[in-house]
Amino acid sequence: MKILQLIQKPQLRGAEVFASQLSERLNGLGLTVDIVYLFGGENDTLNYKVNYIQLNANHKKRFHDFKAYKNLYNLIKNGGYDLVQANAGDTLKYAAISKYLYGWKQPLVFRNANYISGFINSAPKKGLNSLWVRQCAHVISVSESCRLDFISIFPSKAVKSSTITIGTQEFEEVKPSELRQDSNQQTESVFINIGSFVPEKNHLGLVDIFEDYLKRTNKGYLWLVGDGQMRAKIEEKIKQLGLSGRITLLGYRNDAVSLLKAADCLVMPSFIEGLPGVILEAMACGKPVIASNVGGISEAVLDEQTGFLLKPNDTPGFVHSMKLVMETNGLQEEMGEAGKKQVLNNFGMEKIASQFLEKYKQILEINNA
Repeated sequence: MKILQLIQKPQLRGAEVFASQLSERLNGLGLTVDIVYLFGGENDTLNYKVNYIQLNANHKKRFHDFKAYKNLYNLIKNGGYDLVQANAGDTLKYAAISKYLYGWKQPLVFRNANYISGFINSAPKKGLNSLWVRQCAHVISVSESCRLDFISIFPSKAVKSSTITIGTQEFEEVKPSELRQDSNQQTESVFINIGSFVPEKNHLGLVDIFEDYLKRTNKGYLWLVGDGQMRAKIEEKIKQLGLSGRITLLGYRNDAVSLLKAADCLVMPSFIEGLPGVILEAMACGKPVIASNVGGISEAVLDEQTGFLLKPNDTPGFVHSMKLVMETNGLQEEMGEAGKKQVLNNFGMEKIASQFLEKYKQILEINNA
């Protein structure tokens, strides 16, 4: 079986990282899996044992990028692929338009990694996206709540949808980052958030949460790993609140797991999520997770066992949970160990890859019937 995975660009973002990890593991199971990325130059970021192919699409022309649509068709035709999977972002748009224009027969699978009702929130958006969805043979959602949300928008896909969660690996060999060498950071709590600086991740709310935590404890640090459109506003707010010495913006990093190992706790007050891989990575590293109870997060984080689940705007609740984790004797370690077991039992990448393989076989059997 030969599979082509589509990603938006070679970047250390959840959808791209998971597609790469999945492809690497599927290759190990005897499949041939290539990854084509739509935008960006040569790949020097995603370091996985996968063949990456550059499509040279033009983001500014994504609704009429006819050269790229045809290049994708030629790649699929000449590559002998059996199935194509689009992974979030603009990948479904490019694949669906290419399939419609050139009629390639390989089944198109869409990997739904988000709670899409938070984005497709008007009739015009629904109408436009239904054109792309119509070309899909199957939709695989990252969580059951995301699947139910998807079919509430596109009920025609109810019988052509399924749930396969993300997966992660063990990180026993990864050493904690040396970033925490400062004497104060060694003795005080360090919280971490990893994610793109976009409105739905609620970084501005996180700054408010951390400010309140500092007022109550007079100690602690926050690391923000990522970048994006909200960076200037985040920096401005940090400066206005006088928190520049307590909150560090680290940008995009290729050592996120090492940073997780060095921190004490992951905090994510997002408004919208699917099932972010960084949560599983934090749990695999033995770190408690304090997060919004949105999307599929509750399908991974066990409230009061591996962390705490709260409403996105519940600043007092987040602060209380952060204090509990850091001030209750043994709780941080207890939740960390429970998180490791949760990931090992339910979210191992080998198990997830096997589920994808079985689903691909089912889809191809139906398509070839």
